[in-house]
Amino acid sequence: MKKFTIEAEFHNFKISDFLKEKGYSGRGIRNVEVYMNGKRVKTTKKLKKNARLLVKEKEKEVNIYSIPMDLKIVYEDKNLLIIDKDPFLVVHPTTKKTDITLANGVVNYFFEQTGKIQPPRFFNRLDMNTSGLIIVTKNAYTQAFLQSDKDNVSKFYQAIVKGIVEIDEMNIEIPLGKEGDELRRKQIPIELGGQYAKTYMKVLKRFPDKNLTLVELELFTGRTHQIRAHLSLSGFPILGDDLYGGASEDVKRQLLHAYKLIITDVETREKFLIETELPQDFKDILK
Repeated sequence: MKKFTIEAEFHNFKISDFLKEKGYSGRGIRNVEVYMNGKRVKTTKKLKKNARLLVKEKEKEVNIYSIPMDLKIVYEDKNLLIIDKDPFLVVHPTTKKTDITLANGVVNYFFEQTGKIQPPRFFNRLDMNTSGLIIVTKNAYTQAFLQSDKDNVSKFYQAIVKGIVEIDEMNIEIPLGKEGDELRRKQIPIELGGQYAKTYMKVLKRFPDKNLTLVELELFTGRTHQIRAHLSLSGFPILGDDLYGGASEDVKRQLLHAYKLIITDVETREKFLIETELPQDFKDILK
């Protein structure tokens, strides 16, 4: 729920246009109820100077079971919940996996906090075997704000890759797509249906005796399997990534970890940092 007092510059604005100025998406506007000076109104109604506006989210049906789960919560405020996800955990129910997902645990957590079944709004998602930081927004306004500008959230990963990366820093810009029902993403020209994708890679440490490199990655686009495909196509598949050429007997999953976020606070517009340490399987390989 959000409250606004209408300033002179927004006098005679349609409510829908005002909400867009405040960061709401078109979809977000369709999912709210609006009250002006205590009376429910349509979003087509025009605003008056000094009017009091209350924006309340419509109740949504949640078809996700509440299941108690030991969540690794690394940050929480009234708008955000940030969780350090373990590997081998699916984020959201799918046709193949309908229970014991991170979403079930988040629904249960919110129920214990508020007594209500609330939908889990994941701002970002990770593959089942990828570990690390996941943002859950607590309201549609925060979700819309974070989505309104790519600079509002910067996402950083660490990965152990096969081979020695000789170049200290590089941008990988390879368009990605898939063919038919194949899960693996390939290099496909944009004119043939591929999507532009950009990943920044920086070498953190080389391990010549193991023929491995620890790298940091920043995402500038959010394509499916983007990091995994980009590293593989660059000749450095992630260790343990069977799908993209990094198979290894030493690990049970691709060693990719979402370890850092820089987020713009929805209230203050100031940036803050959230960071988590590498999982034990990373440490075991690098020790």
